[in-house]
Amino acid sequence: MEGVDIFTGVIAPYINLAIFLVLATWMLKGPIRNALAAKRNAYEDLVRKASAAKEEAEKRNLELKERLVQLDREVEEIRIKAQAQAEQEARQVVASAESLAEHLKREARRIAEAEVAAAKVELQRDIIEQVKLQTIEQLRANLDDNRQHQVVQQGLNTLGAVRSIGSHEQDAEVLPHPSVVQNQTKSPVRAEVNS
Repeated sequence: MEGVDIFTGVIAPYINLAIFLVLATWMLKGPIRNALAAKRNAYEDLVRKASAAKEEAEKRNLELKERLVQLDREVEEIRIKAQAQAEQEARQVVASAESLAEHLKREARRIAEAEVAAAKVELQRDIIEQVKLQTIEQLRANLDDNRQHQVVQQGLNTLGAVRSIGSHEQDAEVLPHPSVVQNQTKSPVRAEVNS
């Protein structure tokens, strides 16, 4: 190391480096400090914003929880009201159905009574018609002209007896009805039977 000067070769570069570092630090100290302060302020702002956002989120979370509890209460109230309304409507429907059923029963009873009455009338008509037809048939079969005259004469005698009792005359003469005298050849009963 004979050709190398220790001062200029080894020490001077370190001295230059130290001077450069001191000058660079002294010159860059303000901007670095400002940059670090700005960075620090930015981080502090971010922390404050994050804290504010966290508080806002917690507040919002509490509000949402309260709202959720309130919604649960509202849902329960709505369910209770809906159930009560459904029960009331069911009672109304049942009452309406019972009223309608009662009305239908009354109407069915009235219609049945009317049908029974109409059937009775129809049955009476049928019976009367059957009796009439049977009577006519029996009269046709059993009565001849002589028998008809006897029946008419008996009826007239009965009427005459009633008249004589009513007038208190013992010897009242029973006069035949003029229609009997006129129709002796053809009696009214026979005419009815023949028709």
